[in-house]
Amino acid sequence: MSADIVVLVGNPRPGSRTRDVAEAVAQALLDRLGTPPDGVDVLELGELVGVSFGPEPAFGARSGPDPFATVRAARLLVVATPAYKGTFTGLLKVFLDRFGHRQLDGVTAVPLAVAATPEHAEAAASALRDVLVELGARVPVPPLAVPESRLAERDELAAAWAGQHAAAVAYPVAAV
Repeated sequence: MSADIVVLVGNPRPGSRTRDVAEAVAQALLDRLGTPPDGVDVLELGELVGVSFGPEPAFGARSGPDPFATVRAARLLVVATPAYKGTFTGLLKVFLDRFGHRQLDGVTAVPLAVAATPEHAEAAASALRDVLVELGARVPVPPLAVPESRLAERDELAAAWAGQHAAAVAYPVAAV
């Protein structure tokens, strides 16, 4: 059984603050939507994806259900990344590049980026939004850009953001 909400974390370091913010956003949206989901799956690419620049393939440290199928089946996909060199992580890019054009059609996505400055967070979140739209995801809300200086306020930020934007994602989550 697939989860209603999938949190996809593009930080190469499992257990990151990026994951914490993404989970807070998912929980805040659930609190606002008022409907219990079938579940929330958290996919940490730092555990699932192996990257190698050598001749031997690399494998992730954790196995489990197909992460690509999990993402395609999500009703709501919260995609979170730290900003890295002006955009989202290469690990997330490699993962998203495996999806074909419009393969996320029917998935509602929330792009989220964390960075040292608001400008970097906004740039990374915007770039992530563009890729998700290209893949066919419905992105009805502005990306969430979180400066590192506000990470201690993640629950309050998530609740305020969800308060403004939950209605935009409510119909697809309830209707699918």
